[in-house]
Amino acid sequence: MAAIARAAAFVAGCRPPRQAPSSSSSPAAARRQLVVVAAKKGGGGKKGSGQKKGPGSLMNPPKPAEPWLQTQVIMDNLLLIESHFRKTGRPIFGDTEVEIEDLTKTLWDAPFAVLMHEVEEGQPNRFCYGNQQALDLFECTWEELIGTESTQSAEDAADVQEDRAAALARAKEQGFIDDYTGWRKSFKGTRFQIGRTTLFNVEAPSGELVGQAVTIREWTYEDGTKGGEGVDAAAAAAAAAGPPSPEQLAAAEAAVADQGALIRQMKEEQGLSNSSPEVAAEVEKLLGLKQQLQALQDAAAAAEAAS
Repeated sequence: MAAIARAAAFVAGCRPPRQAPSSSSSPAAARRQLVVVAAKKGGGGKKGSGQKKGPGSLMNPPKPAEPWLQTQVIMDNLLLIESHFRKTGRPIFGDTEVEIEDLTKTLWDAPFAVLMHEVEEGQPNRFCYGNQQALDLFECTWEELIGTESTQSAEDAADVQEDRAAALARAKEQGFIDDYTGWRKSFKGTRFQIGRTTLFNVEAPSGELVGQAVTIREWTYEDGTKGGEGVDAAAAAAAAAGPPSPEQLAAAEAAVADQGALIRQMKEEQGLSNSSPEVAAEVEKLLGLKQQLQALQDAAAAAEAAS
């Protein structure tokens, strides 16, 4: 019922209020406050009654919902998706049509990174959303990201932080910017340069600025490996590694041949078919090996053409 009430507030043009962080706890913790009232010793019942603790008890707390199912995340996602369209004139999913009930899960699984931080007067900007691709790119968990100051997504060097702050200020003034590129670092210290980046304001239906979000559709690591929407990871890794040796090509071809032979053997000797789970799993491996082989062959052809 709470989710329905908050959705109704959104439709009515109201921004559901956020709980202000207390000065005695971290912002991340304040977003998920839990008040525990101590029970009487013995729980008020007979000692050793053997009653099984039900869901929601202190002994068996309920499992948190997946991020895309959490009420606040749903509301933030709706604002983010609508703001992207209003600011840029483009649907965030491009030409892909998505049913409204699938929006949050589709955004979570998107092939591009999406991040959002809150904007509150007098408070540092803190992340309130990051989809799975963003978590992978920045090498962190949902729990590690949420509540972290967004300045931590870039190096502490003054020029890097000044560049980032200038981009945020420009987006805040213009509504969005489409031409930003810059260096970022993951929570584990991996450096990469972001590209095809759109930075935009997230607003409530009333026009109130509630945050800023970014879509990152391409990135390049220091070793030259590229990633992002539409990027063939195997091909990008092969290109970054340089032209393959004849031994590497031969090994990749042998791996494909061996995997194909294994699948044929499973069908002939065990009477399995392509619909069998065991065969399907091995076929999936074969497709991956073929993709790796194709990437090596493409890299070899490109190197030969360039020589």
